[in-house]
Amino acid sequence: MSAAPLAAAAGGLVLPSTARAAASDYRVRMRERPLEPVSYTYPSAIAGLANELPAAPLVQEVLRNADREAVANPGGWAKPTRLTYSFGWDPSTKDGTTREWYPQGVSTSYDAYQGPLPGTNTDADKRAVLVSWYAKGASLGKGARVTFVDVTAPSRPRYRHVLLVEPKKSAGEPYDFSPVNVHAGGIAWYGTRLYLADTRGGLRVFNIDQMFQVSTGGAAARWCGYHAGDKKYYALGYRYVLPQSRAYDNAGAPLRFSQVAVDRTTPQPSIVVSEWRPHSQNGKAVRWYMNPETSSITSEEAVEERRIGIANVQGAVSVNGTYYFSVSDGTTRRGRLYRRPRGNARDPYGYLSIGPEDLSYDGDRDGIWGLGEHPRKRHVYVVGR
Repeated sequence: MSAAPLAAAAGGLVLPSTARAAASDYRVRMRERPLEPVSYTYPSAIAGLANELPAAPLVQEVLRNADREAVANPGGWAKPTRLTYSFGWDPSTKDGTTREWYPQGVSTSYDAYQGPLPGTNTDADKRAVLVSWYAKGASLGKGARVTFVDVTAPSRPRYRHVLLVEPKKSAGEPYDFSPVNVHAGGIAWYGTRLYLADTRGGLRVFNIDQMFQVSTGGAAARWCGYHAGDKKYYALGYRYVLPQSRAYDNAGAPLRFSQVAVDRTTPQPSIVVSEWRPHSQNGKAVRWYMNPETSSITSEEAVEERRIGIANVQGAVSVNGTYYFSVSDGTTRRGRLYRRPRGNARDPYGYLSIGPEDLSYDGDRDGIWGLGEHPRKRHVYVVGR
């Protein structure tokens, strides 16, 4: 695929004159079962869980049952350039301060549907933001979660955490699941599927319409999966779980799947994977086309690769051929937003929050969503383009 030239290099940010078709350099391979030998597939295990658990809830149900209240447009923080909207996590919880969970990825219902959530009932036209987190410290081993935030009424955002799980089945045992222990550095919500960056593995995929409700009493806080003692399913206290349905393994040239974002401005919708390289400007942004009918990647081979030319990139998104990159600058200084090909290759396009992470473009706002990861600096926000 031919691509428009990038901006000329300047100030040490060396960029190629063109992006190039990746041929078979960067590839992914889809699989529907774990890497170890097993007798089940992810879809078959999910079908087995469906026979044991309440009917899978829709995204609208999770939003309707949001149990935490975010704070719209809070003050008292180092705000990004061109800020148009923001929210902070519920102050009555530890979401904004905990060192056991760190937010990383962001995607929205615009990524998924190029507008609000579909439907004809009273929950139609909802707009949602999804944020991924990974467990750390005392919660290490508790996997990764995704937060569903209802921003339909921007002044009253509400949200709920959902645990990501890997379904499984052992011979003679009930269908089960366990936490998904990945960094969750980026997410891309496209159609009915949620793509999760698995740094060295590739992309894990979750069918957004295959969530399950589990028990929240008894052993809920300490157990994940089937509990033989009372024959119930628990999820470390979470009410909903979202099981993995497939994966796209890193099958070509070595690539760090650090972040992932949807691009609906290409002739065919696509996703862009970008690399975090803390001491190198040689990180790549690599693109695959998507199938709008199945929400899947169309082929193994990537259709474009670009050398980023900036170190320490935490998030990347492409809009009408222009790339935007978030770059962190420690725990006390605001991060920076770079724009290519327009803009000076040496200077940032503006500032982001302290500790910026993943990016996501919202065409309804013509803005870019971002977020901060550090305790007490965890705002989710939109900046204008």
